[in-house]
Amino acid sequence: MTSPTHRRTENAVVTSRALIPFSRLAALALPTLLVLGLNLSVPTAAFASEHAATAASTTADSNPSPDRHGAQVPAQLKGHRHAPVCGTAQPGRAACNSVVDLDVSGQVSPDISPYGYAPADLQSAYGLPGGAAGTGKTVAVVDSYNDPNAESDLGLYRSKYGLPACTTANGCFRKVDQRGGTNYPAMDQGWAQEISLDMDMVSAACPGCNILLVETDSTYMDDLGRGVNTAVSLGANAVSNSYGNSEYNSEPAYDKAYYNHPGIPITVSTGDAGYNFGPEYPATSPDVIAVGGTSLVQNPDTGVWTESAWHAGGSGCSAYETKPVWERDPGCSSRTEADIAAVADPSTGVSIYDSIPDQNGLNGWEVIGGTSAAAPIIAAAYALTGKPTTDYPAKLPYTAPTGLFDPGNGSNGTCSIAYLCNAQTGYDGPTGTGTLRGLRAIAPRQCNFTDVLVVDPFSSEMCWMSSVGISTGYPDGTYKATTPVARDAMAAFMYRLKGSPAYTPPTTSPFTDVAPTDPFYKEISWLSTNGIATGYPDGTYRPLDSVNRDAMAAFLYRLAGSPSYAPPATSAFTDVATTDPFYKEISWLASTGISTGYPDGTFRPGSPVNRDAMAAFMHRYSNAFPNN
Repeated sequence: MTSPTHRRTENAVVTSRALIPFSRLAALALPTLLVLGLNLSVPTAAFASEHAATAASTTADSNPSPDRHGAQVPAQLKGHRHAPVCGTAQPGRAACNSVVDLDVSGQVSPDISPYGYAPADLQSAYGLPGGAAGTGKTVAVVDSYNDPNAESDLGLYRSKYGLPACTTANGCFRKVDQRGGTNYPAMDQGWAQEISLDMDMVSAACPGCNILLVETDSTYMDDLGRGVNTAVSLGANAVSNSYGNSEYNSEPAYDKAYYNHPGIPITVSTGDAGYNFGPEYPATSPDVIAVGGTSLVQNPDTGVWTESAWHAGGSGCSAYETKPVWERDPGCSSRTEADIAAVADPSTGVSIYDSIPDQNGLNGWEVIGGTSAAAPIIAAAYALTGKPTTDYPAKLPYTAPTGLFDPGNGSNGTCSIAYLCNAQTGYDGPTGTGTLRGLRAIAPRQCNFTDVLVVDPFSSEMCWMSSVGISTGYPDGTYKATTPVARDAMAAFMYRLKGSPAYTPPTTSPFTDVAPTDPFYKEISWLSTNGIATGYPDGTYRPLDSVNRDAMAAFLYRLAGSPSYAPPATSAFTDVATTDPFYKEISWLASTGISTGYPDGTFRPGSPVNRDAMAAFMHRYSNAFPNN
């Protein structure tokens, strides 16, 4: 393709990418400083059982962490100097979007934690599952030039933080050139640093994901674009790109040639020069997910994470790209960046390991920022959710019901249309739709229910309820997974689970509080006729009350025909005594595998059954009694 032509701003041709607060430091050669660390433990992520909470709230209060390591990072890095990792982008070429802390470098002893955010911090802040989640998924990172130490440096980072090994030998790591072969390009110090950052952030966000490193021959946009095509052709589930340059008039043709991969999340960093530099390509492409930058801080007392717009993150209104239909912001008639954001401020930067000395003599454990850190975090998060059910994964956070934190403050420049350079409630240029709090904001929808996503606990079971006609959901298309099941709805579920048998309800109700004209009268009467529900001693059924877990056990036991069963002399649950009401039915439920209880060994008999857990119980019942 032909070399791009740089666009004009209102005042001048944009040809430089001076990092607003740091450009004067870019040429400094500074002595290596030994990184100082703190001996802090890194907790493993906990995962709930059959009754896990579903969606993260849209507020920061939803993600407190018992670990306070992250709260120390801003103080550790306060007053440090920074410089861009890559030089100024030349016409037709890109530069990486990373910023290095000039005052942190070197080795640390095994019992010392490096400065900067660790994987456990990022998983806590963004509600990522950690552990083996993402196993079998591949995240590609596309970078220019060769890092000969890429695999060994990755190994040191992962080993330091207790992450599983990711090597060529075990099939987790693969390195190719832009054609998919092994004819690697020449080495470059800055891009080697960028490569370490990208791979370490994928590792932090998705320790179970495979990593595909694609090294392109040069920083020309055609070479980087070919690297993206290669990554997709080799089966990447998501592709991260941490580079860019000012826009040019031929970029729509580049979109078509390199970045249009329907159904594959392609993340691109928005840049590190703020709003007034102008939006960067390829982040302005409607085919990619433009990732802006934030400052990330943890409250030392509560463990809660909050974010604000980073003052040097990129944003803006494209001069050449058309506006995608999911963008609804009023002040830009073309494509607006960003779509979403993550940590990028080097003053709240991330820890990485890179053994190759950079232009400032830095190597070993370093702290890095820039939107280059944000792009691979978001790519890995998309990979965790599975294959999108849309050709344009960028639109998912725009339609998300929950799962985003709205930074709401911070600025990256001066603009006449305030939201393009200032964080605000709702969409804004610097942080887009917000930052992740769990995976719900970017997860594919699972089935007919608009609020059931593939990452939700029991998503398959809830969709099964729809597919077999047991649940039709609410009129607005939702399932409302965390809403307790009402007793009238439970009657309908059970009647349908039994195949909606032919039944004529009596003209006189068996319950004093259920009229023949009430919703689900037929189903409630059917429960009574078959001895599944006997109601309360006062003759009521209480149709709008929630179903408690002990009563649910009794209903399912009777639905199965009250089979012969001798409960054990010792309870399977610590909070259910052998003398408790429905002890037999609860024990039977456990013996059939319909209920596994909570991780702490309890059953919680007096707690209401939420609609997601009810779907799980009914699905397991159907499997245990297929002919019942």
